[in-house]
Amino acid sequence: MIEWRGTQKSTSERANRRLILTSGALGGVMGLALAVATLGGHRKGDDLVDLMLTGPLPVWLVLVLVFAWGVLLPIISWRWHRVVDEHEREAYRDGAVAGHYLMSIGAPVWWLLARADLVRPIDPVAFFAAFIVVSGVVWSWRKYR
Repeated sequence: MIEWRGTQKSTSERANRRLILTSGALGGVMGLALAVATLGGHRKGDDLVDLMLTGPLPVWLVLVLVFAWGVLLPIISWRWHRVVDEHEREAYRDGAVAGHYLMSIGAPVWWLLARADLVRPIDPVAFFAAFIVVSGVVWSWRKYR
């Protein structure tokens, strides 16, 4: 066991933290790569938000990002699921359920409202981000309360 800010952490807790940090670092590198690739070719007057969400990307970068998201992230996630304790597993489950409800209730409601021109059509990237935020907030609240 090692000392971590005044408390001893088990081997599984250290692995848990290491895997969460690795996942966060992978996401940070991916986000930075996307930003650099997108902003590197922008011109004055471009809508930067639209460019970040829908702008063209080099094929080599897309293939690297697809590998990171589709291969490396599932490996990290699989390993994380093997080391977490019951409390964290329940917190994760509750976050996933909250995200599921956002998708299964929010998407059809938004879609119906958009069909009547009461709201703009769903932006899939924004909806995905909302799912990640809701899941993460619930997971954090359940884990640290």
